[in-house]
Amino acid sequence: MKKIAKVLVVMLLVFALLPGCATMSDKNRTQAEGTGVGAVLGGLLGYAVGGGRGAAIGAAAGAGLGFLVGNEIAKRKQAYASTEDFLDAEIANTQEFNKTAIAYNAKLSKDVTTLEKQSKTLRAQYDKGTVDKKVLVAKSDELQKKIDASKKLEDTLDKELEVQTAILADEKKTRPADDQYIVRLQKEVNTLQKNLDKLRDGSTQLAQIDQRLSV
Repeated sequence: MKKIAKVLVVMLLVFALLPGCATMSDKNRTQAEGTGVGAVLGGLLGYAVGGGRGAAIGAAAGAGLGFLVGNEIAKRKQAYASTEDFLDAEIANTQEFNKTAIAYNAKLSKDVTTLEKQSKTLRAQYDKGTVDKKVLVAKSDELQKKIDASKKLEDTLDKELEVQTAILADEKKTRPADDQYIVRLQKEVNTLQKNLDKLRDGSTQLAQIDQRLSV
């Protein structure tokens, strides 16, 4: 079941890369409503975390300016015969993003703890003259790679959050607040926001560690 969900996510993202060849009644409306959101979705992105466990996640860059989120939503909708099927898929999509974010954050937390100890030790050794500057530079380079990877994931989660928030706002116009699809998607969106906030905290900690290694 998990494999099917992951394949579904990838299919959705690949679909978004294809030029829209089918028309739908609400496509123009969706694009127009997305004008105020304005987001550039990151390139296809995959992470293997937690000893080989993880999920392939990503987002396709929307075409045009000013209504990129609206474009993305319209493209995703084209794959489904009904709004309910579309919402089911987006809920599963967001769940997959959350699984990946949770796994990544868990690994990042362990990395931060380890790097914190290592950086303090290296800095103390450098200040005493027992290690060369190149040792600190090498550790800083290692840290920078982790910072860059976290930033890519952060950008991807942020853009997906924008898309899902826009979907929620659109669907809430015609569905009651207690609608099962609204409730389920809102729950995943809230979780995604928390996971994104935690990732940003981790990235900040990495940057602080890197500052300690600055020479």
